[in-house]
Amino acid sequence: MVQRLKEEALRRIEGRHEVDLEPGAVARDAGVDAQDAARHFPDQEALMSALIVGAYNAVADSAEAAAEAAIAAGADPLRRWVAIWQGVREWAVAHPEEYVMLWGRPIPGYTAPPETVEAVGRIVGAMVAVLRDARKAGELTEDRPGEAPLSDGMLQNVRALGSGPLEGLPSGVVARMFVVWTQLHGMVGFEVNNHLAAVAVDPASVFEYGAGSMGEYIGLRRRADQ
Repeated sequence: MVQRLKEEALRRIEGRHEVDLEPGAVARDAGVDAQDAARHFPDQEALMSALIVGAYNAVADSAEAAAEAAIAAGADPLRRWVAIWQGVREWAVAHPEEYVMLWGRPIPGYTAPPETVEAVGRIVGAMVAVLRDARKAGELTEDRPGEAPLSDGMLQNVRALGSGPLEGLPSGVVARMFVVWTQLHGMVGFEVNNHLAAVAVDPASVFEYGAGSMGEYIGLRRRADQ
């Protein structure tokens, strides 16, 4: 009996991820005419896509604005890198539900439209610009002595990612990008889901430290005055 109760409880918890965005119902609760709503959003998927594309573009705006401000301030590549990720974090903390919508558990049965790839590409593009500039300036460590060789599977991952926005970057840097991307989004998600409050007095400083550490890990050099 206890096991059956636990299984049913888990089933209900899993059900929390089911989303009901039927436009007519949303229009009613929003106090909007259902027919007018249907002209903008003919079905649930259209409404969800609008939310997701809008959120991705908003976080990209924040990351790009942070990058531009860092460049204007004369920041070096590592400081620019940290600024971009701080832009991502600041948006996420201000919009936790939207961040979880983007980088939380996928919505069952929903496939995001191609426009989301373009928006995510803007975030990645800001980071890649830092890496390319650092490489030109001789401030990007491409190979690490003693670093573990890439497995056949990881080489496949690197080739796939390296044929896109990271094309032309060293394979070691591309491989580290997998770790950096998941690590820093993991840190943001940890804070957004309120798992950091009990252990960190100053969450922003924890993230700044993590973003800087991941910047060094990917190959950006820390200057003596930092």
